Amino acid sequence: MKKIVITLLMVISLCANAGAVFAYSTESAMYYNEGLDYYQNGEYAKAIESFKASVAKDPTFVDAYYNLGAIYEYLKSYQSAIACFSKIHKLEPKDSETIIKLSELYNKVGNVEQALFFINKIQPDDQFYPKAKALKAQYDVTMQREKAKRALSNLNQANELNRSVINKFSGPTGIAVDSKGVLYVASYTDNSIYKVMPNGQSYLFSKSPMLGGPIGLAFDASDNLYVANYDKNNILKINRGGQIYVFMNKITNPYYLLIKGNNLYITEQGNNTVVKYKLY
Repeated sequence: MKKIVITLLMVISLCANAGAVFAYSTESAMYYNEGLDYYQNGEYAKAIESFKASVAKDPTFVDAYYNLGAIYEYLKSYQSAIACFSKIHKLEPKDSETIIKLSELYNKVGNVEQALFFINKIQPDDQFYPKAKALKAQYDVTMQREKAKRALSNLNQANELNRSVINKFSGPTGIAVDSKGVLYVASYTDNSIYKVMPNGQSYLFSKSPMLGGPIGLAFDASDNLYVANYDKNNILKINRGGQIYVFMNKITNPYYLLIKGNNLYITEQGNNTVVKYKLY
């Protein structure tokens, strides 16, 4: 098979299989040689048209397909190059150079699976096997990266599908859920506590003057609500009837609340401590 090699110096070189006899038509060969001349003069568009005319006259003209495909690749028209080398592969399915070229082109257009399909055609006893082995290792790395990207993309899509906005609050801080599944939200900037019903409707639960910068919230087993009252340095308790009173004083800037068993845990920012209080 006669082939060209395109370099940065834009030189086309031809080589022929020893003993091969080519019976291309005179008109096809004329267009082929015309294409070579155009290419050497940097007239790529005209070269392409000449090589296309050559294969139109003789669809088995492998050299013309190869030159045409090589120019397309040089111009980064990879899909057109793939079409040309696919023609060669159909005419000469065992030609290893063409198989590798198709593999490289498919990799350039991001179709790594097809690139692997072609590179796996090269057998260990083939002279091009070392190159094929190196390309396969490269593709395997790319496949792993693409797999990781797809997994991350799927996770992000799932997160977006599961994400919804309940409501807007003024400086929302702590949240807690009672035994009936009602969500309570502390609103730091307007010194309020809101409750959000399971159907998504929200209501003002408390706007007591006793509230001063509420942050942490926690429910005990009896559905009493405890509030970390950051600005007033205390812990409030709101019973099921809605009555509110000071549960603990002298807690400097209480922030986070956690009830575990019979114990109430309080992060005390003002003293850089965690306070433990036995509820029962």
